[in-house]
Amino acid sequence: MDKKENIEGFEEEALEILSDDDSPEKKLLGPELDAIAREEKFFSHIIHYLTGLRTEEEEARALWSAILDHKYLMSEKLARNVGFRVAALDYFLNIDRRLKRVNFVEINKMKKIWFEASYDSLTRVFRKNVMDYWFSRMKEEAAAKKLAVIFFDVDGFKKYNDRLGHLAGDAALYEIARVMRKFSEKVFRFGGDEFVIMVQMGLANARELAAKITKKIRASTQALEKAESSIGISFGAAVYPDDGASLKELLNAADKRLYKKKSERKKDAK
Repeated sequence: MDKKENIEGFEEEALEILSDDDSPEKKLLGPELDAIAREEKFFSHIIHYLTGLRTEEEEARALWSAILDHKYLMSEKLARNVGFRVAALDYFLNIDRRLKRVNFVEINKMKKIWFEASYDSLTRVFRKNVMDYWFSRMKEEAAAKKLAVIFFDVDGFKKYNDRLGHLAGDAALYEIARVMRKFSEKVFRFGGDEFVIMVQMGLANARELAAKITKKIRASTQALEKAESSIGISFGAAVYPDDGASLKELLNAADKRLYKKKSERKKDAK
C-alpha cells in the first residue's frame, strides 16, 4: 500500500491525532510529514480540519509551521503542554486574525452535522450540494487524466412509484444507489430519481462503465419489481476538459446526451 493509500480519507485520522497529544500516531507530525506532504495536500487538509479555512498548500504549509512555533511558545509560557487545537485557535484569533468568532462543538456532534449535510438520508450517497466541492478536488487530481461526469435518470420511476407506492419507490432508489456505490466512491443524488457519478476516466470508458452500471441495476432491481412495472436507467456522459471547464457545463452536456438517447429510443419503439 503506497503513502497516498495510507492517508486517503485521512482527515478523520488527523482529527484523532490532533485531539490527543499523547497519541502514538503523532509520528505523522514528525520526520515523515514532508514525505507525506509531497504526495498529498496534507497541510491544506489539516488547516481546514482545524479551522474550517480553505488555503492553498503552500500557504497552509507556512501556517502549520507558524502554529507549531506558537504551540511551543504557549507551552513554554504556560508551563504545560498546549494542544495543537488550542494553539491553532489562539493563532488564528489573536495573531493571524482571520477567524473572528468561534463556536465550540463536541466532535461527535460535528461529525453528525457534517454527515447529515453531506449525505442523502435515503440513498446514503452524497447530496447535490457537495458536488462542486468534490468536482474541484477531483479536477485538480485529474491533471494528466480525464474527469468524467455521468448523469443517470431512472426511466418510468413515477409510474413505478404510483403503482407500487412510495415505500417500493424508496426501496428501488436505495438499491439503485447501492449498486452505483460499488462502481464509484463519488455518487450524488442530483434529484428525486436522478444520480450523478464522477470518475477519473475518458469518455469511452465512462460510457462503458455506465452501461455496466445500468445492466447491474436492471438485474438487481428485478426482484423488487412487479410484472406490470419496470425500472430502466438512461445515462449521458461528459468529460472534463473536452466537454466543459465547469461542473455546470459538464452536467448540461451529459444531460443533453441522456435525453438524446431517450428520444432515439422512443423513435425506435414506434
